[in-house]
This record gives sequence, C-alpha cells and structure tokens, in this order.
Amino acid sequence: MAIKRANCAVELMRCLKRLRDPQSELLLLRSCMGVAKLLFGLRTCQPSLVGGAVSVFYEGLRGALEDIVVCGGAFFGDLQWRLASLPTRFGGLGICTAEDASLYAFVASRAQSWGLQDHILRECGGDVLDSDYRSALDLLHSSLLDLDIGGFYIKDTVPPKSQKILANALYGEIVKRFEEKFVLSPRQRAVFECLRASHA
Repeated sequence: MAIKRANCAVELMRCLKRLRDPQSELLLLRSCMGVAKLLFGLRTCQPSLVGGAVSVFYEGLRGALEDIVVCGGAFFGDLQWRLASLPTRFGGLGICTAEDASLYAFVASRAQSWGLQDHILRECGGDVLDSDYRSALDLLHSSLLDLDIGGFYIKDTVPPKSQKILANALYGEIVKRFEEKFVLSPRQRAVFECLRASHA
C-alpha cells in the first residue's frame, strides 16, 4: 500500500512541470506534494517496511526537483540534491525527503502517542516498547550517534516535541557532515555559509 501511495505521489509530481512556473511548482512541492503524501505511512510503519516506498518516492522527488531547479538539464548532482533537501534555516529549499523523515517519523509518532496507547491498551498489559519501536530507535541512534536518545526508551522521560527534536538533530548532523561528504570549492563553501547565516 505504501508503494502504491508513493507511485501516486510521483505521478502527481510529474504533472508539476505543466505549470511552467518554477516558483509555483516549488511551493506546491513543499506544501502538499512532497513527503506529506507519505507521512502517515512513515509515522505508522517501521522504517524497514517502507523502504520500497521511500525509494520510489526518492526517485520521483529528485526528478521533480531537478526539473524545477535546472529544467531537467545538467548540473544537478548529489551536492545540489542534498542542499535543496535541507530546511530553509540551514540554507536549503525546505524540501523534506522521505529518506530523512523515515529515520525519525516512526519513533517520534510512537513516543508522542504513548499516553493514548496506554489508555487504549490498558486492559491488554504488555510492553509498549515492542521490538518494532526498539529496532527503529536503534536505527535512528546509528544515524544520530551524538544525540542522547536514552529518554526515548522510557515513556515517562520522552521529550514533549519529539518529532521537532529528532528532525532538528538529524538535519544538524547532516549539515555538520556536509563538508566531509562533499568536496566544496571555495565559492560553494562561501555560498553555503552565507545561506546558513542568520540574515539569510
């Protein structure tokens, strides 16, 4: 079902170029055609189960963004893709990718809904920290080694805005490793630093 939803979202993204207005295309992609189409699935299914849908969505989103930025031409490589998929406060275009969201969405959703889960499952007993949650938390921890996620293992110590905290930590880590992953020319480095400055 997740792959079907991803395919529908990709088909919708392919229609964007009919507008022939890059600004409108980008606004639509950011607000309602992007990862929002998959977010429910990413929040309710553990990351290992939505891998196929994430891959399909990745290809479609990257193609749509390439059409917007360089009109389907050259000069849109991994560096430009990573830069475009950063939040605006980090100098990106604010296009959230399903790959990034799949790392934290399931854990954040599960952690934020523990009170409701306890209420619904009060008669069943059992452990709320099931193997799905633990494996998703371990996967998240492997991506965010510097983040103390100990509070996510105990339901009484989970931070109140889990999704925001995890997303900020993930993008902070991506920006921190940016120059390790990509070889930036002095000009690219200057532009990247300028985009991240508080005045931008």
